[in-house]
Amino acid sequence: MAKKSGRRSSSVPEKTVQVKEKKYAYRIGIELEDYLFFASMEKGKVAETASLLHNYALAYAMGWVDSLYFNEMQSPQYEQQLQPLNEQGVYVYPAVPVHISHRMMQYNTTDEAFLMKRTQSMGYPNWGFIKCIRPGSTFETYILSHDPIPIPSKIRLGKWMSLASITMQEVSLTKKKGNTCPHMVNIQDIACLPVYFSAMYNVLPTRLVQGVEWDEQLDGYQISYGDHRNVWVPESAFWWWDK
Repeated sequence: MAKKSGRRSSSVPEKTVQVKEKKYAYRIGIELEDYLFFASMEKGKVAETASLLHNYALAYAMGWVDSLYFNEMQSPQYEQQLQPLNEQGVYVYPAVPVHISHRMMQYNTTDEAFLMKRTQSMGYPNWGFIKCIRPGSTFETYILSHDPIPIPSKIRLGKWMSLASITMQEVSLTKKKGNTCPHMVNIQDIACLPVYFSAMYNVLPTRLVQGVEWDEQLDGYQISYGDHRNVWVPESAFWWWDK
């Protein structure tokens, strides 16, 4: 297992984030109905989609976040746009794969232009490969909330606005301290860095880790469902820490 510092650097300022106690929990299943593409990693001419769904992408896909349709400059505003969810006491964890398969696609295009005009060809078309996730792939995650919230049955994800269906099961939630979480968590959204993790994903805009352990007891929740299945997750809030 990889080892990591157990506490955040004292030089990193802590923000004042309103963290409401969660009282409701939903187990979420997501099934892709189309090919899904995120540019999670770019290696030369290959753009790969990581085998996960980032929780910020899910928050936008659920329709919880107000964002502009058009941005003149590519300047993400995650902190400002996600903060209202913290005030409402709503949080979704990253989704982990249950059954997943990929497909490699090649593209060969020219740049789009709003004005139709003839220019001298430089002989360099825009080409490369995309590793996307196939339809039928499934993921699982949890949504916690202070009040009951509606969950959409369909969402759209990724650069291609791919359609995905959602199944929802309301499950038992108990406030409980813990130090071991098998589910994936967002480093940016937790109060204390873990000392161990089994996997780390360097995907924008934040790092995600799975199979996490801390050397102290943290505030969190135990999610219970099915045949005595219990999953502990740490208290989390969107963009909890300043860079």
